[in-house]
Amino acid sequence: MTNKIDKSFTKKDLLEFVELYDMDIDDSLNLPKSTLQNEIIAFLKYNEIQQNDEYPEILTNEELISYLENEKPNTGLNYKDKQNIIHIAKKLIQYCRNSYLISLTDYQSIDEIYEDGIKVSKHCDVPTCRRAITELNNDNKIRNKFDLHISPKVKQHLELKEKQKQELTPTFRLHKGLYQVIFD
Repeated sequence: MTNKIDKSFTKKDLLEFVELYDMDIDDSLNLPKSTLQNEIIAFLKYNEIQQNDEYPEILTNEELISYLENEKPNTGLNYKDKQNIIHIAKKLIQYCRNSYLISLTDYQSIDEIYEDGIKVSKHCDVPTCRRAITELNNDNKIRNKFDLHISPKVKQHLELKEKQKQELTPTFRLHKGLYQVIFD
């Protein structure tokens, strides 16, 4: 083992591991990435971690170290690819918002729209892609609806956001019974 964290993990990812596993690293937010990597490895050598629900496959320090030594799984899209996917998603949204009329877009056929829908549906962690696929699934000309491929982390974040939204929404309650109103 080289005990070196792979460069595909961003500083944000490393800070998330520090928080998830309650690593006692002083001033971790202000440390440079290389120093933070060394501090995490040092912490894992001398301290035991607790199992976490977000990474149930990691049970011991050695498993976490080997996970961090390998390339980050599902790194997603690089900047250029992400911009390209967002551009395609915006074209799909334009098609949807123009009453699903091909004549008002650059598309030549429903097959082109379907192919772009397949490309975009694989990257639904991006909000624009989620919106595009959600609206595209309402098109009656497309028989096979698209599945939104969302990572568990983003799905959990969206569920939490929806729950918070429900809590803030005012509700109306009606209580039946006998009430006495007295005017002085």
